[in-house]
Amino acid sequence: MKNKTNYNNLFDSICLTLLFALGIISYLIIIWFGVVNYSEGTDPTATLLVSTFLFVPMIVITVVFLILHCYEYWILTDDFILSKKVFKKKTIIFLKEIIKVEKKTVPALILGLYKSEAYIIYSSDKKIVILINKNKETTYTDLNYELNKFIV
Repeated sequence: MKNKTNYNNLFDSICLTLLFALGIISYLIIIWFGVVNYSEGTDPTATLLVSTFLFVPMIVITVVFLILHCYEYWILTDDFILSKKVFKKKTIIFLKEIIKVEKKTVPALILGLYKSEAYIIYSSDKKIVILINKNKETTYTDLNYELNKFIV
């Protein structure tokens, strides 16, 4: 498992991306047929206002969640743990710099559930959160071996 890219919530990230795309496509279809090419008897201004109030908040919320919480990956090597989010710099914690590791339930973007078990790895100035997928917990043997030394 070492040197392998593991994603936190990859399925949820893909579902949220599809929801974002569906919201944009639906909004554009309503604008195209209800405002640009409207038929007689319909009010394009009302269609624009209603569709904007319905779809723009959904689109903005999904973009914020995609930027802040989705497509985060982590890699465990022999020397360090690396974590990377979409618009953030890589966070690298060397194994010899780990101060403590907590294994606890944290809030997370998971479809249906909003909490997940996670390892929280601390160094003097950095923190990495690795979500533990209950279905894959047995495949994280290298991670468990490296982090069990530091669990508080």
